Amino acid sequence: MSSWAMNRPDQAERQISLPTREFCRRLATLARGQQRWCKPERAARSSHSARFMAWFRVASNHLRYRGHLSRAPYAAWAKTSEGATAIDARVAQDRLYIFRRSRARRRMWRELELAARSQSLRNAIQSEADQFATMIVEASHAPGLPRRTIAFHRLVIVPRTLIAARARTGIRRRLFKSDALGAVDPRVRDFFCEQLVTELDAAVAESRPSAFRPVLTPDGWGCVGRDTHYQWVDPMFSGPDWGGHLLMFEFPREGLSRKATKEVDRAVQELQNSLKNISHTQRDAILRMAIDGLPQLTA
Repeated sequence: MSSWAMNRPDQAERQISLPTREFCRRLATLARGQQRWCKPERAARSSHSARFMAWFRVASNHLRYRGHLSRAPYAAWAKTSEGATAIDARVAQDRLYIFRRSRARRRMWRELELAARSQSLRNAIQSEADQFATMIVEASHAPGLPRRTIAFHRLVIVPRTLIAARARTGIRRRLFKSDALGAVDPRVRDFFCEQLVTELDAAVAESRPSAFRPVLTPDGWGCVGRDTHYQWVDPMFSGPDWGGHLLMFEFPREGLSRKATKEVDRAVQELQNSLKNISHTQRDAILRMAIDGLPQLTA
């Protein structure tokens, strides 16, 4: 220590107050502890953002397009055998050699993303949300479906597999060859049309419809319940994700009082419980009668 530091005790103290090994060890431990505490927060933010990656939402009790397409469904599709086949076909079509699969995958997504930014496709997607709601109401009029009448207003169970089949047919016919998707790879168009049906159904599920919080549809109808466990047909025919049904209620023009809403809620539970007495053969017959009784899609 210099003689100058010896004569100035306060300067000497500052000179020898260097970080020790023990101090550094404790500082590193503290930093690791902060990281551990931050991880749940980051995970919470990630799960929060994931919930808002859906293409549609229910706003003011109606289905609404969010205005953009999230990439996560496309990324998941690209990992399936169908997606991998589509990417390999695009690699051969574009004659790619270096990083060929990743480049083909990005190109295919870029085409869809660019199309989705156009106002024409945005309008078309919102129109499909409106068509989806209208189609559910039309399916509610199918003959043979389990139903109950509450003060002269109908409560009907509509199998989700019936909804999915009609939605797929309509969306594909209206959008697949549309000008808005003209620059998109045909295999991506297939994915897009199928994913629209999935996203529309997911938006209804996310809203948790009930008699107190319905998802409103045209002609005064509304979805007041949703079930995914009841099997109307073998999942091999309907798909693993299309079991169960929606419960549709024909709302009166003047609306429902709180007492009437509770009555509808009880009727929903009773109608659900009554399905336990329906055999698999009867379920198949009900679904066939409903399909045969609905008009063919032409619009």
